[in-house]
Amino acid sequence: MPPFPGIPEKVLETLPPPPAAAVERLRRAVAAVADPPEGPLERLLDYGRLVLAANTRTNLTGARSWEALLDLHLLDCAEAVRFLPPGLGRIHDLGSGAGLPGLVWAILMPETEFVLLERNGKKAAFLAEAAERLDLGGVEVVRAAAEEQLHHARPEALSARAVEPLARLLARLRRARLRPGHLFLFGGPRFAADWAALPGELRAGFREPRLAEWRLPGPDGAERQRLLAWLRPAPEKGLS
Repeated sequence: MPPFPGIPEKVLETLPPPPAAAVERLRRAVAAVADPPEGPLERLLDYGRLVLAANTRTNLTGARSWEALLDLHLLDCAEAVRFLPPGLGRIHDLGSGAGLPGLVWAILMPETEFVLLERNGKKAAFLAEAAERLDLGGVEVVRAAAEEQLHHARPEALSARAVEPLARLLARLRRARLRPGHLFLFGGPRFAADWAALPGELRAGFREPRLAEWRLPGPDGAERQRLLAWLRPAPEKGLS
């Protein structure tokens, strides 16, 4: 596999400014979890610049414009932060890709450590370079899948966004005998139906999920429903 070509400096320097309306939507989401919001917001925009520039050389995400990146990705990840339980010490982000939500959450949750798990070498290299440029000292990037890095482990928390269908993801974690204290999954309007359709042995490992909802502006002008599902392990047999 060819190595990650690096973030092109000329592209980075010539990117257009982000649209003011989308920046304001992101600012409001950041203000809900960071006071004052200006520092984290500027760092998120710096991160967005890195993604857009690197995306001209390697396929990190389908978002090729400021509008798509801000409204469909950065805003989505930022909105979810207010629904996370307080006091999380370390989160493993599964299939972190371009750093969504891992790098966004690391910017907004500086007291929490993040381990970004990404099996694709180019994407893992981008994550490491972006974390260094953004001076995110609490971020570790590991080129591996969850079952390879965390086999039989009990990590404090796992997050996953747009990694794979719900049934496949939970089956993969079950085969690896992963039992996280918290599992945070992004989803849309079909999540409840997908959860209900799971085989019983997959649902049995978790308590009923807590669902938190928000809406994003859609490309056609209509709002898109989004949610964060917070799953916690069911009590083991013999334990209350």
